[in-house]
Amino acid sequence: MKLIIASGISGSGRKELLNKWETYCAEKGKHVKVFHIGEMMSRHFKDIGVSINPDNILNVNPIVLQTARSAVLKGILDEITNYPDKYDAVVICIHMWFRWNEIYLDAYDRFLKKFLSEPKSTMFITFIDDFRPILSRLKSREQWQNQKIDARTILSWQNIEVGSTYRLADFADIPFHAVPVEESPSEFYKLVFHPEIEPVYVAMPISHLRNPEDRQPIDRFIERLKKYFVVVNPLSVEVVGAVNFDKGESEKFDLAVHHHIVHRDLYWFMRFCKKIIVYWPEATPPASVRQIPEMLELWPKAVPSPGVDHETHEAFGEGKDVWVVFLGGETSPFLVHYNTKLFLGEEEFFAFLAEKYPERA
Repeated sequence: MKLIIASGISGSGRKELLNKWETYCAEKGKHVKVFHIGEMMSRHFKDIGVSINPDNILNVNPIVLQTARSAVLKGILDEITNYPDKYDAVVICIHMWFRWNEIYLDAYDRFLKKFLSEPKSTMFITFIDDFRPILSRLKSREQWQNQKIDARTILSWQNIEVGSTYRLADFADIPFHAVPVEESPSEFYKLVFHPEIEPVYVAMPISHLRNPEDRQPIDRFIERLKKYFVVVNPLSVEVVGAVNFDKGESEKFDLAVHHHIVHRDLYWFMRFCKKIIVYWPEATPPASVRQIPEMLELWPKAVPSPGVDHETHEAFGEGKDVWVVFLGGETSPFLVHYNTKLFLGEEEFFAFLAEKYPERA
């Protein structure tokens, strides 16, 4: 049985992904169970005759909450210990922290360590999402109406949630992954049931490819890549885009968001992959440029991306495998230097994968 301890802040959207994942697992013949600790605590209070409005549960004495949480966790531990063959995988959904009345309240307790001593403890997960849908979800719930929550609140809260979960996993010597809730349930399925499939981070130009049509080559490339790897795709978390200083957008939009995007990609995603695959698509000129040969000749062959450059150099300097797929024709000595394998055609790259790796889709 696989045991996954999954954190995520309130409003992260993990329940929606896990519902899809349960359905996907059933289609694959896997019997899985998701335990949502918060909901189980509310039922526990009701079962013992204690009336608590779920919207006010974070006002309850922390010791009372810890007692209820431990009781729920003990029930889960008893079930999976006494009936180890009942499920193929179990996901225990916890929160590491709540932000309530402008205070961070810890939402885990010492009973959790009893799961860490179990050899079944497969991995820690933190489910994440872009701050905007999280903010929207929280604002739609009565529980959070009187809480002062904004973009910076979500960014800080999620950063603390990921960091705390990672450290707990690190101390327990258990693998950790940050999983975007908008990712396909198939990727989470592979992560859980196929540890032999390697997670890879995909670096590609994002900020200057805001049009969905321009991103189609990237989307097709990633779908093909999923046949061979667990794909860690930063596009699974919606992005803000380029910062336009000429138009004063840096003042209109909090740059903290951009700082967190960089931190997320480097330290939540890339850190936990031994390999990154760098994809440089051809820069497609607009129709107006294609009609003028002189302008077409001057049009850049590859989309510029400081982010891809930095991720490439960072991964290379950490000793990771850096496989570069470059479709832009003439290139720079730096691109030629900062890689461990260079492919100048997409089909060349996938022919290499077909020979080296079995398809997993």
